[in-house]
Amino acid sequence: MAKKKIATKKVSNRQKWKRQLIITGLVALILYIGVHILSRTEGARSAVADKLSNGTRQQISIDKCGATALLGLHLQGLRFQGVEMPDVKMSFNWFSIFSKETPFVKQLRIKGMEMQFRRIPTTGNWEPLVLNGVGSRMGAVLGLNPTQMGDDESLPKFPPSVINAKTLLQLERCKVVWKDENGREIAYVTEADLRLKSGSFIKRKVIQTLFSCGHVKLASGRALRDFRLEAIRIEGSSVITILDMADSNGQYEEFASNTLWQDLNLHLHQLSEMK
Repeated sequence: MAKKKIATKKVSNRQKWKRQLIITGLVALILYIGVHILSRTEGARSAVADKLSNGTRQQISIDKCGATALLGLHLQGLRFQGVEMPDVKMSFNWFSIFSKETPFVKQLRIKGMEMQFRRIPTTGNWEPLVLNGVGSRMGAVLGLNPTQMGDDESLPKFPPSVINAKTLLQLERCKVVWKDENGREIAYVTEADLRLKSGSFIKRKVIQTLFSCGHVKLASGRALRDFRLEAIRIEGSSVITILDMADSNGQYEEFASNTLWQDLNLHLHQLSEMK
């Protein structure tokens, strides 16, 4: 009789746990669906646009907003000064609040972006100012000889707690143009694809950069077509190693540099001279 009672109790406990799991699963499913529905509302779209605008001191507009399958964020028609991003997907580090160095945005994927940098004659900075650091460093690669390479603390920028160098970036079919004070094109990159990957080597983090594009115009006027580049950097070191760099005319040998933004232009210029 006692054995029957014990067996009945075990069955009862199993049924209780099964019911709790089913209820928990249903609640999680309802919340998951709710997040997707709420993320597509006008209120959510406005809240995201306002948050981005306040964080960057840029007037940002968004056409559509929604959640991704893994509860990231999918933005369509994001625009601000000089920049259009038709399709943006973000995945998040939800536990970034426990680390000062870990950015909230884990990965940023952008398709079809068009970006225009315009030089300010009085300062030499690039508009949009929130991306001045990007415009300056990439401009140095293309031979635009910026007045300064360091970050100006007085300029607006994306909060490092949200997006920083540890955010993995992926670009697809993008175009970036640099214009002078009079609005004339002085350099550009078209059909650009960029992927950043992270890994480890002897307990140290390694960042791999894979970049390719259809056409590059250097500030010197020279051009490269079907350009590709692969680079790696080990965390804790400023040295960046170029493992592969070539275009339709030829290939350049591997090299390493700790002042890559300036040095890479020299290598690009020599690559563009190859026949």
